Amino acid sequence: MNKYLPEKLQPMLLPIKLDSLGLFFINFLIPIVAHKNFEANGWQMGLLFSLQAIGTGCSALLFSKKVNRWTHRSHLILLGSIVKAVAYVLLYLAIINTQYELMVAATFCLGFGSGIFWLVWQTCFAQLSDFKHRAEIFGEASRQMGLGVMFGSIAAFTLLSLAEDYNQPEWIGYMVILAFSVSSSIAAVLSFKAVSAMSSQDAQEEKEIPVPIKMTTIAIFLFGMIFVGQLSGSLVAPFLEVYLLDHLKITSIEDLSIAYIPGGIISMIVAPKLGRFADNINPALFLGGASIIGATTTYVMLQVTSIWHISALFVIDASVITSAGLVLAKLISEVAGENKGTAFGLQGFVSNFGAISGPLIGGFFWQTQGATGPLMFSIFTEVFLAFCCIAILLPALLRSKHFAELQRSSSGS
Repeated sequence: MNKYLPEKLQPMLLPIKLDSLGLFFINFLIPIVAHKNFEANGWQMGLLFSLQAIGTGCSALLFSKKVNRWTHRSHLILLGSIVKAVAYVLLYLAIINTQYELMVAATFCLGFGSGIFWLVWQTCFAQLSDFKHRAEIFGEASRQMGLGVMFGSIAAFTLLSLAEDYNQPEWIGYMVILAFSVSSSIAAVLSFKAVSAMSSQDAQEEKEIPVPIKMTTIAIFLFGMIFVGQLSGSLVAPFLEVYLLDHLKITSIEDLSIAYIPGGIISMIVAPKLGRFADNINPALFLGGASIIGATTTYVMLQVTSIWHISALFVIDASVITSAGLVLAKLISEVAGENKGTAFGLQGFVSNFGAISGPLIGGFFWQTQGATGPLMFSIFTEVFLAFCCIAILLPALLRSKHFAELQRSSSGS
């Protein structure tokens, strides 16, 4: 157990793990099912992949202010997990019955439920952790997500492989999606109890905070970076899988998973260490370096032809994305003051607006410039972000009295 993790937050670790079991597998599966089962073109595939982001953005808009108050959080996190459990059932029915419209509804609900769940736990973790170790504390939550992804992915791909080897019908191979629905239902009960316990201890100390978040240079830059970064990442995600299927001549989903699973799991499991490292580096320099590394790994992925090389590169890329996310969450939680729920809700809206735009823009580049079009545009945006981190964010942080005081207190403790 992480020594800096407050005792109040420890009961949330298991629900986070259970809620994350299907996180990687479903995001991995949706573009492939859209491409193979529904024969979706670039626009349709991008639209389908955007629906989760639309759902998450809607939940952020609806509930960000409510999350500021402890008394609302337990019921909200319960709602999020239940919606997610229902979404898994709808997704399973959509796949086995090849119903595109039902898959549209399922992916929207999946994003909506996930958005509420993440909004609540992020706010709780930010409010109950100190700034000096906040990236590491967020990293501990990411580690639980990584463990959930690992267990869920092993179960999912094992069942898919067995069903394929023994020529079983598709409905058997995808039954693991129903298991994810059960795990989300259990997470609903456990998270409700955990947050209710926190609320009973902390609700009496809270008060309504009417002061809006100040849109300083730092705040505007952070939300802008979130939008551009999410746009860049999301326009790659659905198209990189299809590109690799064609470029590497892969015919099996299980083979393609070799490229993704190690990176996704390792990056989240080592997230506390990544967060500890990030806590000791100037955030602007860290984010700028992360953008350059991300652009480089994406470019190299286009040059190699080995699935194992892709896998190694994706470990680096996923680790960079995870650690950059921890730093951004840490900075945003501090910019927000006491309005952490509102800030994370705004982050969710901005992030998912980027995630909505990304696949659509990626679909445009796919249609007009071919399979590498979305990936090259992503590389350009990451280099642009690195430049902005050094030219804009770094001077702003150095000028900020608030962050200077935080830096001094962190160094002295």
